[in-house]
Amino acid sequence: MTELLGGRMLHQHLPIREEETKLFFKSMMKKACFGEEVNIGKELAMLANNIITRMALGRRCCDDVEGEGDQLIELVKEMTELGGKFNLGDMLWFVKRLDLQGFGKRLESVRSRYDAIMEKIMKEHEDARKKEMGGDEAVRDLLDILLDIYNDESSEIGLTRENIKAFIMVIN
Repeated sequence: MTELLGGRMLHQHLPIREEETKLFFKSMMKKACFGEEVNIGKELAMLANNIITRMALGRRCCDDVEGEGDQLIELVKEMTELGGKFNLGDMLWFVKRLDLQGFGKRLESVRSRYDAIMEKIMKEHEDARKKEMGGDEAVRDLLDILLDIYNDESSEIGLTRENIKAFIMVIN
């Protein structure tokens, strides 16, 4: 935990936070010059999401070419929304299997899409790590550290790929 959330790690990611803040202000200035309306709440949420996804996954959520970061954020929101809704099956055990409201099916669909995107991102990280073997070690993101723990058989804590996906989901 000290490696994941310690002061050293936060200090290493200071350039990411500074860069994202500068990009945020440039975007605000550009919109101001054109006289565009700005939803500050939405823009600040996007700033926070970009910082978190860059620190965790090494990529921005809003400028992703394939939109994976943005998709992850949306899928996490949808899972949270579905988890918070009143589900008749949770109250009446005998109708749980019927999935009368369709929440189970929707949640399974969202979870499988999230799982596919995270598997792809994890595979890309693993491939990049194999290529970088022996080179200069750049600032590692949270996923790199979690993958190190996953690959370390002598680690006190045995992480599975599912644990890593869940951890990334929670911080997003």
